[in-house]
Order: sequence, then structure tokens, then C-alpha cells
Amino acid sequence: MPSNSIPHYLYKRNHTWWFRKRFVSQGNAIEYRLSLQTASFQRARLLALRLQTLCQQLVASLGAPKKQKNGVMEKSAQEQIRAKLRAKIAEWTAEETEHWFCGATRNEGDLNDYLETLDMIVSDLKERIAYDDKPSLHRAEASTVLDELPHLKATLSEYDYQVIARMVAQAKVKSLQDTRAIILGGEADWFTSSPVSSQETSRSDVHFLSDMISKYQAENASKEHSQKSQDKYAHSLALTFSFFGNVPISEISLSSGREFRELLASLPEKLKAKEMLETPLLELIAKKKATKTIATATANDHLEKVRRFFQWMLDTGYLPDDNPIPKEPLPEPKQSNKAARHAISDEDAVKVFNHQIFTEHRGLVTKKIQHPHHFWLPLLCLFTGIRPNEACLLYVDDIELVGKAWCIRIDKRFDEQKLKTPNALRYIPLHKCLLEIGFVKYVHDFRSLVDGNSRLFPEIKAIKGYHSHKPGEWFNRNIRGKQGLDPSSTLYTFRHAFRDKLVMLNATDEYLNRLMGHKGSPYGSSLLTDVTCMKELIDRIDFAGIVQGIKPYTNLQDFRNVAGIAK
Repeated sequence: MPSNSIPHYLYKRNHTWWFRKRFVSQGNAIEYRLSLQTASFQRARLLALRLQTLCQQLVASLGAPKKQKNGVMEKSAQEQIRAKLRAKIAEWTAEETEHWFCGATRNEGDLNDYLETLDMIVSDLKERIAYDDKPSLHRAEASTVLDELPHLKATLSEYDYQVIARMVAQAKVKSLQDTRAIILGGEADWFTSSPVSSQETSRSDVHFLSDMISKYQAENASKEHSQKSQDKYAHSLALTFSFFGNVPISEISLSSGREFRELLASLPEKLKAKEMLETPLLELIAKKKATKTIATATANDHLEKVRRFFQWMLDTGYLPDDNPIPKEPLPEPKQSNKAARHAISDEDAVKVFNHQIFTEHRGLVTKKIQHPHHFWLPLLCLFTGIRPNEACLLYVDDIELVGKAWCIRIDKRFDEQKLKTPNALRYIPLHKCLLEIGFVKYVHDFRSLVDGNSRLFPEIKAIKGYHSHKPGEWFNRNIRGKQGLDPSSTLYTFRHAFRDKLVMLNATDEYLNRLMGHKGSPYGSSLLTDVTCMKELIDRIDFAGIVQGIKPYTNLQDFRNVAGIAK
């Protein structure tokens, strides 16, 4: 029977149980004390057991050698130890059964005494495994197997010794159980299955977190997500690895999932995926000493991505039980849609298009506009509500005459083009003011220059999978900063303003969804052959006060560089 004596890490104060743990590091002793807020001894022992493990993990991760990642042994080391322990189980069982069968004549009383002794030893070992209340025995217990694997010792942390000691104790329990079975006329597991098949079974049943992350990323790669989306997932998965370590996924419990969710609320800003893959998360947080934490929305985005990963493991049969990551997001402060999605004001838009690039066709430091996209991107975003990245990837052939209306076609027909969602496939009729400024004339001139179909702005290169990254930075630095715009104004805020103007014209949901590329009716084609009504709607938007000072495009000589050709 398990002992009811009070372990050294528990004590009682005012009818409440407390946990204490003493650590010694570099000659300094530190003792942690924590109220368990319970008067029940059994519940206190369970809570203390969990705290014991967490403390050991934290201390091991803070003090382990640098080569030791995440306080967890390398997979190859774990497999070597397991293989050695399987051999030990067979060896110990053979010794015990030989001792019984080769001894003097036995009677029923001797058998009962021997079985009682075996049961008592098994009970003591199980109690030691459960409560882990003899840390002084860790190294001695671990040496049972490590003496035969001396090359592993240099790579192990104190926490590793604790894990190995537990594995050795579990192996002893298994050996005694096998001995009992053989003495009573049965057979041991190691005897009925070959070591090879046992090892293969063990390997096939154990799935380590790092392997699952690799499989998940490989499967997602075939879905053609944007590089930005892939980077976000990689960041969330690195966070997962940093928190849980490279453990068998079956060992990740519901309580661990709750702890992960709670920790997200205190995650420092700007953690890099690389450093998370190399350092345990608790250690990383302690090192950063950050005063700023990630936004709740960002934390919930991580939570959702990690939950999807675990759900994938569950759906594909790798995870045996429930998804350990909670569904419930972290509570967020309420925020209006207006605050969440800033739209550039007409006043700020006037400031943008009063810049010399638009009024004089002069660059920042050159007599001509440096690149065509400096002139056309803000105008396209203003007049069409297009996503900046969609605008950066437009091709000459994406400017089409649909019936009698010139339109932009958002599609993925050409190199590097992607649709953010299937609903992003659409036509956007061009506003009459954009035609007057000369956009279609520019497209024709550019087609003649490049002799066929090409990207309209080939000078824009992708950064992390997004072509709008550099133009966005350029706009923020040279237009927003120098024209005194609201700090929230970006190229993307023209899109929000465009939608607001459509709403003020009482545009139907059908037209709003079609023009913005949002989810709408599942019926009919995304590319309408008659855009007359949408053209009329867009032409009703009054942009005159915003663009009245713009000097229309004349020819390619307005730009210093066109398609890499200096003018």
C-alpha cells in the first residue's frame, strides 16, 4: 500500500497544505514555497507531484548544457536507452526466475511469501515513480543503464537523469511483473515477441513532436499557401516546440494544453522562430525580461494555429486521445470595427495626392518619377479598393475591356499570382477619373515597350512572399511620414475607405462582396460578362476633391525607370 507519511516537499499551515522545493545552484540555496489552497492531503500530493515535475523541468532547462535543447534528450539517445532497458528486463527476469526454479524444494507457503515480496517491491517502485520523492536516488538509479552507455552522460541534464531514473524504475516493475507471470505458469511479453518486432512496434507507436511538425508542414506546402502564411504557421509551430519540447505527442496532456494557452497571454513581443527552436520557452521568457507582450489577437492567432495542428494529428490518427489545446480563445477587450480597420480619411488622401510625384511628376530626389509604381499603386488602391499585393502582381493582360467597361481582372493566371481566397477572383471596373488620369494609356504604352504580356510593375520584388512589402514601406516613409498623415494610414487603408464609400452609396451586399473579393453568393460566376451596373456604381463615387491636383500621365518619359530601362 502507498505510504501516508508526509513527504518532505509538503507541510501544513493553518489547515492548508503548502508545497516547498529547495534548489542548490553554484553554492546558493533557493527555496520556493507555494500554497496549494487545499486541506485534502491526497489532493495536495497530486498537486505537489505536478509542481515537482514543473520545477525540475524549469531548473533543468535553465541549467542544462547549451548543446541540450529544450531540456529533452535527443531522440537517438532515448531509443538507445529504451533498447538497453528492454535487454535489462529480459536479463533481470531470467535471473529472478532462475533463482526461484533452481533453488531448494518450494511449497505453497514459500510461493505465497515470494509473490507477496514481489508485490511489495512493485508497490514501492510504483509509489517512487508516482511521487518521485527521492531525488537523491536519480543518478544512482540512472547509472543502472548509463554505465553501459557512457557516451551519453556528457549530454544529459539533471532533468534527463530524473527521466532515466523513472524509466529504470518502470523497467524494474516490468521485470518483476514478468517474473510473477512466469512463476505462475504464464509467459513474459519479451519472451513471446522478438526484440526486433518489439522495437519496431515501439517506434511505430511513438510519434515525436518534431517529426509531426515536419509532416504537417510538408502536407501544408502542397496547399500553395502564401509565403507569409507559411511563415506565420512556422512561427506558431516553433512556439509549440519551444513550450512542449520534443516529446512523444501522446504525453501532451489537457493540463499542458491549458498551461500553453495561459502562457500565450504573457508572451514577449518579437520572439524569433530560430531562438524558440533552440531554447525552451520558459528560459527564453526569463532571458528577455520584456516589458511588452504580444496582443491578445496575436496570442489567439497562435492558439488557433496550434489547435489546428493538433486537430490534424488527431484526424490523421497520430494523436490517440482528445485535442489537448483548448478551443476557447483568450478574452479580448471589445473593439469597434472602425478602430480595428482604419480607413484613410479624405483629408489625408488629399495630402497624399498633393505630393509632387502626383502634381508635378517629380521624384523624391530626381526630376522624374523614379518608378511607375510610385505613381500608380496609390491611385489603383484609391480608385479600385484592390489589395496592395494584388496591385503589385498585375499583368498587362489583367487590364481587360469587359463589354464597354475597362476592368482590372484579379486572378492567378500568371507567374507568382495567387488569390487570397477563392472569392478574390473578380473584375473591378475602372473609375472614370482613373481613365482620365491615363492608366489605360500607360498600360498600352507599357505593352508596346515590353512587346507583349508582362507584369505592370516588374521592378517590385517579393519580400517574404509578398510583393507589397517594399512599396508599403516606401509609402509609409516617404508619403505618410512627409505629408503628415495619420500614423495608421497605409496603402491598405485606401481599400477600407473604398468600401466605406460604396456603403454610403447603399451598394448591395452582392456588389460589395464582388468588388471587394469577399465571400458572397455561391451561385453564378465570379467573373461577370456584364459589369455595367458595377461600373455605374463605381463612377458614382466622388473622388474629384481628392485628385483634382493630379497631373495626368502623358507618356513613359514621365518615369526615370520603366521595366528596368532608364528613360
